[in-house]
Amino acid sequence: MLPAPVTAAAARSSLERSTEPVLESELAHDRARAFADRIDDALGDVAALAGVHWNEVGRRTASAGPEMAHLVAGAREADGGKYLRPRLAAASFLAHDGTDLALLRHVAGAVQLVHLALCAHDDVIDGDRVRHGRPNVIGRAEADARAAGLGASAATRQGEASGLLAGDLALNAAILALITAEAPDAARLRLAAVALDAIEQTVAGELLDVRSETLAPAETRPLLVARLKTAAYSVTLPLQLGAIAAGADDPVTADAVERVGTALGIAYQLGDDDLGLFGTFETTGKSTLSDLRDGKRTEHIRLAIERADPADRARIAQVLGSPDATEEDARRVRDIVTATGARSAVHALIDSHLELGIRTARAELPAPLAEHLAGLARALRHRTS
Repeated sequence: MLPAPVTAAAARSSLERSTEPVLESELAHDRARAFADRIDDALGDVAALAGVHWNEVGRRTASAGPEMAHLVAGAREADGGKYLRPRLAAASFLAHDGTDLALLRHVAGAVQLVHLALCAHDDVIDGDRVRHGRPNVIGRAEADARAAGLGASAATRQGEASGLLAGDLALNAAILALITAEAPDAARLRLAAVALDAIEQTVAGELLDVRSETLAPAETRPLLVARLKTAAYSVTLPLQLGAIAAGADDPVTADAVERVGTALGIAYQLGDDDLGLFGTFETTGKSTLSDLRDGKRTEHIRLAIERADPADRARIAQVLGSPDATEEDARRVRDIVTATGARSAVHALIDSHLELGIRTARAELPAPLAEHLAGLARALRHRTS
């Protein structure tokens, strides 16, 4: 039997149905692009946000002399990266119908200062001299000390002291900026309190991370470290501050933001750990030996040791925490992590946390913010730096 002839109306209906997903995808892309443009417009020169606050630090400390001015300049020059946190603050602010763009920029600059502070302290803890592919505060100060004729030990002391003090300055400047923001008293105090809480959680996460280096990998808690050390200040904090600055400071919003930020933040840290082991200096600006030499107990390492045979466990144990670990050592560890399925398991964890974050955001946060976060989550899954 021949098929029934297709009428013009049926053909049009079929064509409309087949193009609906494409049109919807294009519309979603256009909305996402429009919202991203709004974020850019609202923030202005994102690289200058923290600089406004550094100007105030310089003004307040000018009487201390050129040494302080040099430290402030070095800390300011360490700024960089993708400015993820100020952009998250702006996304939350705009999605919650915020209108005071001067307040947004003030708060976004403070968020970036918190990030710079914690990075400076992290570099001191990890002994890193490079960030974003260039010397950090410690590296610059060490180079200056050596150029002035100091020996290696004295130069190291000057560099580490500079890194620690630059971080302290940035934290102080961030909280001062929030407390003195041009906003109602309740909002200013709430902004500062939320930031201090996030900093406290991050300190706890950093401590657990460092202490884990003295533990057997099976006894460590990498996911808790990721929640405290990364999610609290990298995702949850900027989303919270943006909402508060917009006037959306209610328990329901705070709870939703907390759960979304935690899920996405853990995924972000797991992805960072993956790059720390499998990335390249050219794309990350950091050696793939750093985490191994520091003895970082990442989820990759915990799972690999749990699953590996005795010989491979011994190989990992020999490399983990060894300052003499080589590129060949790192390759062998990567091979074991891959062969045991540990890397695949971590990738599955990343996916599950991203999916949870997106699902929660779409159910409980304003649509523009939820879709913006969904886009970031998709990019996070495939990031290389």
